[in-house]
Amino acid sequence: MPIVALLDSSLTLWRGKDVLPFIDGLSTNKVTELKKGQIIRTIFTESNAKIIDCITLFHMGEFIVAAGHLPHLDNLINHTHKKILGQDVSITDITSRNDIFAEFNCTNEQEIIGTFSSHGEITRANISANFSLIIASKGNGPENLATFEQFNQWRIANKIPWHGYEISNSFHPFSCGLEELVHQNKGCYIGQEILTRMRTRKRQGKILIQVDTLTCNPANITTMGETQSLAIIRT
Repeated sequence: MPIVALLDSSLTLWRGKDVLPFIDGLSTNKVTELKKGQIIRTIFTESNAKIIDCITLFHMGEFIVAAGHLPHLDNLINHTHKKILGQDVSITDITSRNDIFAEFNCTNEQEIIGTFSSHGEITRANISANFSLIIASKGNGPENLATFEQFNQWRIANKIPWHGYEISNSFHPFSCGLEELVHQNKGCYIGQEILTRMRTRKRQGKILIQVDTLTCNPANITTMGETQSLAIIRT
């Protein structure tokens, strides 16, 4: 299966007995029921519901590892550190000690989606039926690398948003196709009021769609392909 290196990914280690409730109180998905060996994706948002970062959480047992987007890391760290306020939570940047890859157009059986497995220096997280994240200690990653352009073309065909393209602080989760990461029945978090109002009124402003590259307004295109592209347009 094609594998591409994600050179702009971040990896952080979160420790402390309050970690999952802490993340749950600041992000869009319900993460408090995450168990060892499981993964879940969630989004940290500003008070205006714009995205700070979208992260994948790995429950390693004694701690949580979070894979996110390196250009957003400083903002994420600053945002979360201000909210700790005496809770048992610590966050360590371990990006430089690891490499992160995307395996795409693969086949993951339904029963393993939402889980990860580790073998030696490599951990493989099964995100969806055709997509996985791979974390490896520095220099020990998998081979058979594809190009990032091939990854983007696959994303366009499958309408999958990505960091730095659709997933950015210019958009809220509904606009960039991350509706499934906004839990409908959980406690308060920063940005919830706006997202709840959008969902209730069915008015989210913009949506992510596949478009014809030649006929779409270039200003709306977020990931460009030769014939088809991804675009975020106003509804």
